[in-house]
Amino acid sequence: MKNIISKAALLIVLTATVVGITVSQGLFWESKTVVPMANGKEILSTSSYRTQMFKQSSENNATIFRLDKKMMYMIDNQEKEYSEMTFTELEAYAKKANKQLEGKMAEMNEQLKNMPPEQKKMMEQMMGSALMGGKDSKIDVVKTGEKKTICGYSSVKYTMKENGKEIGSIWTTTGVPGYDKMQKDMKEFSQRMAGQMPKAGQMMEAFKKVEGFPVQTTIAGITTTVTKIEQKAVAASEFEIPAGYKKVAPKQLTDD
Repeated sequence: MKNIISKAALLIVLTATVVGITVSQGLFWESKTVVPMANGKEILSTSSYRTQMFKQSSENNATIFRLDKKMMYMIDNQEKEYSEMTFTELEAYAKKANKQLEGKMAEMNEQLKNMPPEQKKMMEQMMGSALMGGKDSKIDVVKTGEKKTICGYSSVKYTMKENGKEIGSIWTTTGVPGYDKMQKDMKEFSQRMAGQMPKAGQMMEAFKKVEGFPVQTTIAGITTTVTKIEQKAVAASEFEIPAGYKKVAPKQLTDD
C-alpha cells in the first residue's frame, strides 16, 4: 500500500511542478525532495527542459518525457537498461493506480475510525492529508503575503487548501526570465494524466492560479526545494536513450 501511495503522491508533485515550467531557451535545475513515507529520506535530483522535452534524474535512474513523440522513457543507469511507454499506455497505468489507491484509501479510512487519536494522527501524516480526501473534495489555492528568498530568488507563498483546510504550499518566483513562454508544452500531457487521477486533476486546476516558477512545493507531506537554477540551451542528446542500453519491458508500476 505504501508503494502505491508514494508513487501516486510523487506523480502529483511532478505533474503539478512540471506545469509551472515555462522557459523559452531551456532550463536546468537541481532539487532536494524530502519524503516522510520513506523515513525522511532526501532525494537529490536534476531536471532539464527544452521545447517538447523534459528529463528528471535521481540516483541511478532517469525519466524522460518526449512530448514531441508522446513517449515516456524510464532509464536504469546502473543496469544500463531502459523501458518505454506511450502516453496512452501511461494513462492506462495511471488509471489502474488510481483505482487501487481509492480502494486502499477507503479501507484505511475505515480502519482510522477505530484508531486512538495519536495513532490516527500519525497515520494521516504518513499517508499525506492531500491523499486522504474524496474525489469530490474542493481544492483551492490562495496567494498569501508571505515572502522569503529561496535559491537566491525572491519568492511568494501560495497555500493549497482542501475543503478549507491547508494541505500544502507552493513558493514561486517570477525572477526566472522567460518562464511564461512555453507552458503550453506541458499542458496537454498534464491534462491527460489529470483525467486519469481525479485528485491530480483538482490540483492541476488549482495550480492555474499560481504565478511563477515553483521553487518549493509541499504536497502530501512531500517537500521539493529547488537548490540551483541555470538557464541554458540543453542539448537534444540529453533527451535520448544512451547508446548501448538494453530495452526491457516496463517494470510494474502498480500492485497486482
